[in-house]
Amino acid sequence: MTSPGVEHDMPHLPDPEAYLDDPRFHQSFTLPDTASLPQPFKVTYCDYGYRNPENPDLEHVVLMCGPLLGSRWLNVAKDTLAKRHRVRVLDVDRPGFGASTRLPHPGGRVAAFLAVVPALLARLGVRRLAGVVAHSGGAVYALNVLLHLRHLLRPTRPYAALLAPWVHPRRSGVSVMALAAGLPEGVVAGFDKVAGFMVGTLGPVVGFSEMTSGVVSGWFSAGGKRKKEDEGEMVRFEEGLQDPLVARVYAEDVSGLGQEAVLLLKKGACAAGAWGGWEDHDEYVARLAEEVRREGGRLRVDVFFADSDGMIGTGAGPGWFEECWGEERRGDGIAYRSCVVPGTDHDSIVGLKFGVHERIFQAVAGEDEEGEVGSGVPRGTSSPG
Repeated sequence: MTSPGVEHDMPHLPDPEAYLDDPRFHQSFTLPDTASLPQPFKVTYCDYGYRNPENPDLEHVVLMCGPLLGSRWLNVAKDTLAKRHRVRVLDVDRPGFGASTRLPHPGGRVAAFLAVVPALLARLGVRRLAGVVAHSGGAVYALNVLLHLRHLLRPTRPYAALLAPWVHPRRSGVSVMALAAGLPEGVVAGFDKVAGFMVGTLGPVVGFSEMTSGVVSGWFSAGGKRKKEDEGEMVRFEEGLQDPLVARVYAEDVSGLGQEAVLLLKKGACAAGAWGGWEDHDEYVARLAEEVRREGGRLRVDVFFADSDGMIGTGAGPGWFEECWGEERRGDGIAYRSCVVPGTDHDSIVGLKFGVHERIFQAVAGEDEEGEVGSGVPRGTSSPG
């Protein structure tokens, strides 16, 4: 017998606009008064995937942390896949996205997120998170959940997955990112206005796919190696959802883009301390390892690097990240695995066609072998031709 909410296939491809109107993608609540946040502080979020109201302990609840474009919309096409593995997905609009309240300064973004997460779980009656999943700049938020909100993770098999995790250009040496890091803070902070102009003014002329390349479209229509066996109903649906989804994202507030860029590039007031009290991944891993040791707990961290990556590179950036998570620094309590996903780039790695989220959901549900990151190329080796 199929458990409630489990779907093994998409019986038909739903109409994209009707699908995006699903109330599960339009949830909101207002935080209880918090001195450090503007009042009232509203949060919009998605809550989809597997549900079992009669036995909620069977739900594997995952918190998604999106990239620079911190919108709740970006992974909604993965609903059927999540149900297949009994995974419930929570995805929050960070401040200045959707209808989530804006913040006056970018330096408060991580603290605001750490206030939102426990409030959201309490509202939904979710006792523990099975895992945290992040893409690119969302890693900064996910890593802080692991460090500062460890009590919200389930005690057995707590899990984190990082896809193309953000590495500062000072470490990666990626020339375009280094150039961006050298821009004045005011220019970086205005990134949302540039992106909004491109989509709103030029997008209708040349098409959303072209104008949002590297921001949204890469997640659906990436180039690179494409295998016939990767084609399926869910993949076709995700790709067909691209244009209406982008339109929904930019029809709402995206002012948070500028603040996200300032935060990730460590500009101005975000130059020190704004990443949650740690300055870079080396310091972070040492602190996390100490917390895990102190609690006598365990944590599994899977990292998926892209085959080609214009944001963090494929050499120094991932190399620095791997060095930070070395065994000597992370200790015995953290099981760390990484791989390179063939045919992917920094944005496309989250696309269903590449199977990364299926591996992640399998790990969350305990359906894979403990500690195995899944198929892929170990980092440091070349991708197969």
